[in-house]
Amino acid sequence: MDRNKRFEGKIAVITGGASGLGKCSAMTLAAEGAVACIFDLDEVKGPEAVKEIEAAGGKAEFFKCNITEEAEVKAAYEGVVAKYGSVDLLHANAGIIDIPRYIHEMSFEQWYRVININLNGMWLAAKYAITQMLKQDGGVIVFTGSNWANVCDPGFTSYAASKAAVVNLGRNLALDYAKDNIRVNVVCPGNMMTPLLERQLSTEEDPEATLEAMGQISQPQEIANLVAFLLSDEASAMKGSAVTIDQGETLGYRPGLRVTKK
Repeated sequence: MDRNKRFEGKIAVITGGASGLGKCSAMTLAAEGAVACIFDLDEVKGPEAVKEIEAAGGKAEFFKCNITEEAEVKAAYEGVVAKYGSVDLLHANAGIIDIPRYIHEMSFEQWYRVININLNGMWLAAKYAITQMLKQDGGVIVFTGSNWANVCDPGFTSYAASKAAVVNLGRNLALDYAKDNIRVNVVCPGNMMTPLLERQLSTEEDPEATLEAMGQISQPQEIANLVAFLLSDEASAMKGSAVTIDQGETLGYRPGLRVTKK
């Protein structure tokens, strides 16, 4: 297999593809031959990501889509199929994290916003991808979970609960649709240098000290490499796996393990 062309002729949907891991995933898949269909609300960064992919020689298109609105998700998928004829790959990635709050200080609206985007949005992305994949010869789905599916930090109940649910959503879908040649897996990153982490750090009294205390931080490309592997035929034996990729954060539980030698 030519690893530079693993996705030649494939149509890939990436939710939350305008920035962070989603953008890096879209660029990686496009560089290896896929058409990267970016689903995102950001009408500035979405088209900018498309231009960046095209400038690098790839193919991409932006579809404005609120991942929590079923009609918009359905319409975006219909737009992809009308133009390209299939949905072969899905990286269901769109998600948020809120400032830390204990549950007695949290409103239901604050709880529901995180659950709605991080879980219901994943469900909708998968529902309409699978609906199309059942009309084809299958497809591949990768969800972005989190190592917080397995460990917790104080005050992040909504995020931890949503990501634990995403892991079992992926596992159950893998079980349900393996017979239809649809593979489903989950990546579980730790701290990653994305706009999501930057916004979280901006709420801290001393962002630099907080970042230092986190230990080694992953770059989005490191996670995107794993996403691409799981979406490729090289991972054909992987079904229902939740793969932790977190610089060793969950070894203990402790900050990411720093490299001390070069």
